[in-house]
Amino acid sequence: MDATQSASQPLAAPETTAALEAIDIRKSLPMGRQRIDILNGITLRINHGELVAVVGPSGSGKSTLLGIIAGLDNPTSGRVLIDGIDITRMSESQLAKVRNAKIGMVYQAFNLIPLLTAQENVEAPLQVGKHPGRPSDRAKELLELVGLGHRLKNRPNQLSGGEQQRVAVARALAADPAIVIMDEPTGNLDQRNGENVLQMVRDLRARTGKTFIIATHDPKVAAACDRAIHMVDGRIAEEG
Repeated sequence: MDATQSASQPLAAPETTAALEAIDIRKSLPMGRQRIDILNGITLRINHGELVAVVGPSGSGKSTLLGIIAGLDNPTSGRVLIDGIDITRMSESQLAKVRNAKIGMVYQAFNLIPLLTAQENVEAPLQVGKHPGRPSDRAKELLELVGLGHRLKNRPNQLSGGEQQRVAVARALAADPAIVIMDEPTGNLDQRNGENVLQMVRDLRARTGKTFIIATHDPKVAAACDRAIHMVDGRIAEEG
């Protein structure tokens, strides 16, 4: 088996199990003697292999929803299931295991470790928990998959913005997650690099069968996805 094939094995899951299911998610925060509603009953289902955009202006609740889906925040009420696993009331130690095994994160600001090489950054998630194979082999395979096999030993400051985002995507895929959540992945890139990263994501979805959820305010990014979930004032306003 070549590097591309071994890096692109999708996570097996029953066909009836959604990659992500959110059921009546509500989130409110105290503001003096009152509570402010951030999310107002979000229900959605994203199947394995989908490429979905979550679209909304600042203040729409998009970032809050993303944090809850990623297991970084708890809803006030409702349930979140990742690959059939209910993460809603897990302890922090249990959540950490699920995040490491099931959820890959890609941030607008890349969030690479400056002192580590591209290969070492991709290996980092594999140093936690149990994962098959050698971390170095997995990292090399994934960097080849995102077109950076020639940049293994380069540190982030030796890479362009587009290349750094490719490393971040490879790192998100390292533990073979059920879903990859991308927060404004093209927001810090110029138009050409943004288009290249988006095309890479589309290619990766086709080759790996992974589920990608992209939070964005860019209509071009949303249009490139299978469907878009539009949020306004903490609610889903439209799906299409």
